[in-house]
Amino acid sequence: METSKIILNYVLRADTINAQTVNEPGNGGWLDINTGEIRVGGVGDINLAGNVKNHVNWAPRLGATYQIDPKTVIRAGYGRSYDIGVFGSTFGHSVTQNLPVLAVQDLQPSDNFRSVFNLAQGPSAPVFPTVPSNGRFALPNGVFARLLPDEQHLSHVDAYNVTLQRELTSTISAEIAYVGNAGRGFIGDGPATNANQPTIVGFGTLSQDQRKPFFACGVKTNPEASNSSQGLCGNFGWTQGFDYFSNTGKSRYNALQAKVTKRFSKGYSLLAHYTLQSHKNNDGGYFFIDPNVNYGPADFIRKHVFVLAATAELPFFKDNRILGGWQVNVGATIMSGLPFQGGPSYRDAGQDRDTGPNRPNLIGDPQLGSGNGLDSPYFNVTPIGSSGSAFGRPAKGTFGDLGRNALRGPGYWNVDASLFKRFRITNQSNIELRVEAQNVFNHVDLGNPDAEIGVPGNLNAHAGFISGTAPNWNPRNLQFAVRFQF
Repeated sequence: METSKIILNYVLRADTINAQTVNEPGNGGWLDINTGEIRVGGVGDINLAGNVKNHVNWAPRLGATYQIDPKTVIRAGYGRSYDIGVFGSTFGHSVTQNLPVLAVQDLQPSDNFRSVFNLAQGPSAPVFPTVPSNGRFALPNGVFARLLPDEQHLSHVDAYNVTLQRELTSTISAEIAYVGNAGRGFIGDGPATNANQPTIVGFGTLSQDQRKPFFACGVKTNPEASNSSQGLCGNFGWTQGFDYFSNTGKSRYNALQAKVTKRFSKGYSLLAHYTLQSHKNNDGGYFFIDPNVNYGPADFIRKHVFVLAATAELPFFKDNRILGGWQVNVGATIMSGLPFQGGPSYRDAGQDRDTGPNRPNLIGDPQLGSGNGLDSPYFNVTPIGSSGSAFGRPAKGTFGDLGRNALRGPGYWNVDASLFKRFRITNQSNIELRVEAQNVFNHVDLGNPDAEIGVPGNLNAHAGFISGTAPNWNPRNLQFAVRFQF
């Protein structure tokens, strides 16, 4: 639909992606979490797709533009996209690396203080079961498996934005936008996670095995996390873990973006972009027991990001064929710090829990007495139980109330620059001399500090100190090149 001021586009798309199939009977196994059995593809009444049901995935798209005046326009859009996933989340080794094709032993002690087996005797050898005529057999204890839902669920993301654009001059424009998306699919640290993790409830009185959902059905998985209205469990005696490709992880991104663009004119161009953003998702630890325990800021998200890119032709000797023709390019990035991944944590936490996250209670100011992380601790690392500590020990059998990724490390800034000199040979050819510098100021961007807090009797002398550089940081690098254009 289009009028003199409004343009509206809308699309409804149906994505139909058939469930994966094995190429021959017996070449893949689907774990049935309701019965504890492996369904062998192509055997008995089991089809080559493991009897997995498919869905029609509706993907609406909507775009709208409204022109307020000749220099001002509002744009908005929404769209849903589906993804076939990676690493077995929809296709691949999620069935071809199960019995009866492959056996992976996963032997677990009954608790963290017992051995799995004696090295002198070694582990018992796995036994490959014989596939019966109906294509179903029980998954043995101690054999790792991968699990897909019986109804195919593709990961998807709903993306939306609203942008106000304004032309300031004939060459300068500005815009401000809200950008967001809501994802349903991957758990933050991978496409699958262990669905047989023990609950913390009963720690100290029940063994780890007794607290696993698929050992004796003493606890159920979270219904929302496991795609089940009542939650899942099984009296199967399984002590091993198994990866569930549930595609039920959540993510949420919200951002305010502002941009100023100066198109090339009068010898220079410029782009400045600022983002204030938040991105939260699930972590795999403890996900199927309680997905909210490890829901928080994503490991990779920086709250503030500023980017500047500029190009300028130097005015010196501009009309001189030998001395003129200089161009300088600058790119600068300034960002706030990354979260402490999962932390801070504390020592001797195994006395309080044997599953889920290791995080303390927050009882004080974590920035009290903070330093640069080199000469003094980056944050308050006073040991737990000592006067002035920002952190307290949670009660036995509970998690600390400090949220996932609650603290952040040092900021990051970097400047790249280049200088070009062109020598014109003919009207259609020239030689360009280039000097390029990455990290031109050789600024060192620091990584996150050691975030393990000490406790009385087990102190950490390195707590709060930084021993490495930021991810992807590189020292200054100079490059010299000659380029012939024709």
